[in-house]
Amino acid sequence: MRPSPTSLSLIVEKALPCGFGIAIVVAATFLLFSHFIPRPDAALTALTPWQCVGGCGAGGSGGVGSDVKWIGNGVSGGLITAQVMGMMSLGQNYQYDEVKSRFSIKPTWTSTLGLTIPIVSNTGDLQPAAEYQDYTEVASGLSDIMLDYSKTFGMEGEYSFMFNLTLPTGQYDIKRGVHGDMQYLPTAMQCGSGLYSATIGIGKTIDVEKGLWIVEAFYANPFELNFYGKNQFINSQPDQYNDLNSAWAGGYLNDKSRFQYWFKPYGQNDLGGYTPSSFNADVYYGYRGVEHYVHSFGAKLWVPFGVDWIPAFAANTYNPFPDPDNRTWSLTLHYGLEFSKPDYPIYIAINKLIESGASSEGKFLWPDGRDFLDSWTFAIGFKTSMF
Repeated sequence: MRPSPTSLSLIVEKALPCGFGIAIVVAATFLLFSHFIPRPDAALTALTPWQCVGGCGAGGSGGVGSDVKWIGNGVSGGLITAQVMGMMSLGQNYQYDEVKSRFSIKPTWTSTLGLTIPIVSNTGDLQPAAEYQDYTEVASGLSDIMLDYSKTFGMEGEYSFMFNLTLPTGQYDIKRGVHGDMQYLPTAMQCGSGLYSATIGIGKTIDVEKGLWIVEAFYANPFELNFYGKNQFINSQPDQYNDLNSAWAGGYLNDKSRFQYWFKPYGQNDLGGYTPSSFNADVYYGYRGVEHYVHSFGAKLWVPFGVDWIPAFAANTYNPFPDPDNRTWSLTLHYGLEFSKPDYPIYIAINKLIESGASSEGKFLWPDGRDFLDSWTFAIGFKTSMF
């Protein structure tokens, strides 16, 4: 269910979600006691490096089809592992290009710490229904970077715990227009989200003859930190801020306290855009029956626990509303092929995104048949080790 316009403020302000708190407690507890968990023998781990395989980061967070997971033998040796993956996502009226660079180290035999830096370029047709002229616009730059930590455990290292933290380094208030007619680009075309996000996950790797299965589940909870103690956007418009009071008006709770905060445990940025927490689960099969190659097949299901809200298009007002293009679920189908070179493996992949029809009320809808052949992601990447 989505928050109604009259209840969103009360839900996100007064009903403190426990998901983020649980994520932090679980992560801290696991890190504290990780050295007391029985570890697989170091030689065994070295001989089965693909039991600890991952993609651009330790886990999967989000429902977009551009989240391509690397399945393969990977690369071993060296203090730092570098992975670069370029992705192009194509849809009916958009193209998203992204280059992700990930650098990781292994503090212990069974743990990995990584940093992912994405550069994006978004191209899309701005529709009249979104109060824009019908033309093509481009936005590009640094997106939100991600820190990730993973830990394997079990007698053979078959289980894994994963924790990701996304930082709001990408610009989320890109505007177009002139003078007093400036308008924000649609949320999907922004480089960043303006939010932090914590993701916890658990996975299991099952070795079978000539291959392996990977099963994972993740919970992602966006949240907001403000080191100024107040909303910087509303502060730039003192007249609008001073008009706020504690009364209901236009279906919203006009309460100044919503704009004076240090921490929000829910995913609402300073422009009013709201991203709900979400769950995703995936399963992959990697086939290594052909020497020097690993074929992979998989699927990922993503379900949000609410409805996205987007900021008002006009840059001189604060009036968020439910996203008319909100999706209530998505399914990503995956095929990948690793050329398993020992020093610099190369990976190519194709993802097919199938998602629900648009529903600003959070209703379950079947996919739109007209969009079924669109939404493809093509990726190519390589890995190497240094030092």
